[in-house]
Order: sequence, then structure tokens, then C-alpha cells
Amino acid sequence: MIHIGIDLHHKNSYIRAMDDDGVLYDGKRIYHNHIETLWQYLAPFGMEKKRVVFEATANARWLERLLGQDPTIEPVAVTPHKVRIIAETVAKTDQIDAFVLASLSKMDALPRAWLPDAAVEELRELTRHRTALVRLRTQAKNRINGALVRQGMLRPYGDVFGSQGRQWLGQIDLPAVIRGQVDDGLALIDAYEVQIARVDRLLYQPARSDRWREDVALLMTMPGWGRLTALTVLAELGDYRRFRSRGAVSGFAGLVPRSKRSDQSCRYGKISKRGPTALRRILVEVSLHGVRQVPRYERLYARLKAARGSNVGKVAVARQMLEDGWMMLMKREPFRFEPVQAETLTRVG
Repeated sequence: MIHIGIDLHHKNSYIRAMDDDGVLYDGKRIYHNHIETLWQYLAPFGMEKKRVVFEATANARWLERLLGQDPTIEPVAVTPHKVRIIAETVAKTDQIDAFVLASLSKMDALPRAWLPDAAVEELRELTRHRTALVRLRTQAKNRINGALVRQGMLRPYGDVFGSQGRQWLGQIDLPAVIRGQVDDGLALIDAYEVQIARVDRLLYQPARSDRWREDVALLMTMPGWGRLTALTVLAELGDYRRFRSRGAVSGFAGLVPRSKRSDQSCRYGKISKRGPTALRRILVEVSLHGVRQVPRYERLYARLKAARGSNVGKVAVARQMLEDGWMMLMKREPFRFEPVQAETLTRVG
């Protein structure tokens, strides 16, 4: 077998090969707008089996699909931070990184990463795109609210972007520059609403729902979780059966604290934030819904809020909700509230 390491970047990559005897071949820089140079590098190896190793970065799925066109190639994505731990070196160059990946393949010591299939990848793109559109809509609303505050305008409605609020916004007397800001912001909000509705039609179409219908129904029994939250969790976790424990799911999501252990001491820091940002963000957003409805979440939040602040409390609840959701999926059981404890009446006198 030929072991090939690719140090993958956005615009170009560096490739280097090694055979089973440890013989190194010359490396080459591959530019992605001239991808034929990749096939030219691989051509001398003919029909020999080739394992091509690369880190699971943003464009890893693109490279996996590309390499999958050749039946003699086994594309393998590896976890970036684990490779750095295994092959930590003072000198870090593209050439060394490609050599390290090829060497790890030869030793069969690859920390393999999971890459999503086409359906999961599409679901991720849709949920992330919708989140980005909602964030842009929120920014437009905040700019309008800011303009009103700077003019000392008091809003007569809690939501000035509802039907009555929009009518009020159109009637109030504002300086020309501020009026332009408000009108432009409202136009942006209307445009984002159209785009969000379009994404929703794609996201919730029946053909896509078939694959995740049962899983979504289970996750929606979690207090505070709607269909979008359930689909986002499923999209970001991918094949949730690959996780071996509750802690592994939280570790993947980056919701576990960093720790430094030495002898008998252990110090914990902030959460690692190593996993998908979209997963952490939506879990933190819905955490307070769980706090208001689930007593054990409320107790956890109250304890940590008092000790370390509300943000730490929300993150802890988000982690608990994710782990509980994973257990629901694995056991195929809906969310269960704590059993109601019968009150004990004490006779006085």
C-alpha cells in the first residue's frame, strides 16, 4: 500500500507519499484550481492500493468526494487536534505535516474522524444557513432599535416589527437620515423573511423528514426543543450511535471544561469549544426554556448561577440537555420528568 499525506488548505495543499517500507517520495504542492496536478502526482502509483490521509477541515468532504472517484484510493479524514497531540513538533511546515500524516498511516495509528454523508451535510448547510439569516435579521432589528433610542423615541409596542409596530414606524416623524436607516432596515428584514421562508420550505419538506421523523419526534419531547432545535442537533451530531457515552457527546460539542491534571491536583478552566459552534449556540439558546420547565435543570442553573454567573449556568444546562437528548435517542424513549414526590404531612401538636 502507498500511504499519502495531504496537508489540506483552502486554496492549495501539500502532498507526500510513502510506501510500506518507509521509502519517501518527493512531495508536491497542489493548487485546487488546477486539481489535475493531484491526479498527475498519483498516476505513477497505478492500480496499487493507496490510502490518502487528510485532516477533517472545512473542505474535507470536498476532498473525500474527489478522491472517492478512484476505486484504488481509500480516503481517510483524521481529527486535527489529535494529530497535533500525536505529532507535536517544534518545526511545523506543510511538508512536515504531510509526512506525519503519511507516517501515521504506515503505522496504522490514525485518529480517524467521522465525515457526514450527503444527506447530513445538506441538512447541516440548511440549518446553519437559516441560523445565519436569522442572525442578520436580528442585526437589522437592533440597528432600527438603536436609531430610535438615539432619537429618544419610546416604543409604544413591545414588538415594533409586528403589524401595529410597522404601521407606527412608518408614521413617526424622523430626521431624513434616520428615516433612511429605518426604511432600509425594514426592507432588509422583509428580504430576510422571504429567504428564511424559502429555507424553511427546503428544511421541512416531507422527503427530508422521512429519515429523521422518529428521531425528531423523540427530541421534541424535550422541554423547549422545537423542530428546528431537533434537526440542528441531529445534523451536527450526524451518526449519534458512534458516541460511546454521554461524556463523549459533550466532548464532541465542546461543552466540557478544559482540565489540567498534575499528580493529585486537577484544575478546570473554560469549556473547550472544540465542536460545532452551531450545536453549542442553539443548545445555550434553548437552555432557559428547560430551566423554566424541568426542576433538575432549574436546580443546576440556580446553583451555578449563584456560584459562577448565569452564562456558566446556561452552558451547564445545555450540556445536560444534550446528554439527555442523546440518551433518549439511544434508548428510543421520550423525555421523562422527575417522578412527583408525595408530600409528607407532619402533625403539629
